[in-house]
Amino acid sequence: MQPLAIRFRAARKRIVAETEAEVQAALSTAEQEADRAGTMSLVDLEAANGNRLSILVGGAETLLGWRYAGDVDARFLTQGDPAARGTVPCSRDVGTVLQCPRWALIAREDGMAALNEFTASNEIPACVTWADAPPH
Repeated sequence: MQPLAIRFRAARKRIVAETEAEVQAALSTAEQEADRAGTMSLVDLEAANGNRLSILVGGAETLLGWRYAGDVDARFLTQGDPAARGTVPCSRDVGTVLQCPRWALIAREDGMAALNEFTASNEIPACVTWADAPPH
């Protein structure tokens, strides 16, 4: 695994994870922060090549966002149930609320498998289905 820069909500500082155990510890910290804040939170993981995977923590399900190096906004979101309507609130920064589409929610296990694939390859995970992200 190559080192990943991880940024999560409360401190908004970056930490560098060099092992899978450090990635899991960072996600555990983010989950605890989301529980304390009472809202789901997005965690950004950036590979050395600039590709970024965002993962939603703090809920029974998750969603992933994908940005290629240089992208400002998410290019793709995971494709969950295409019939799902509405949004789920979450945050990336303290004091902000984002609305994530319900159709992008997937099983936590699938999200973790994609995260593991990303940490190994630094490329977009092929183990999940992706859909174009809605414009901001």
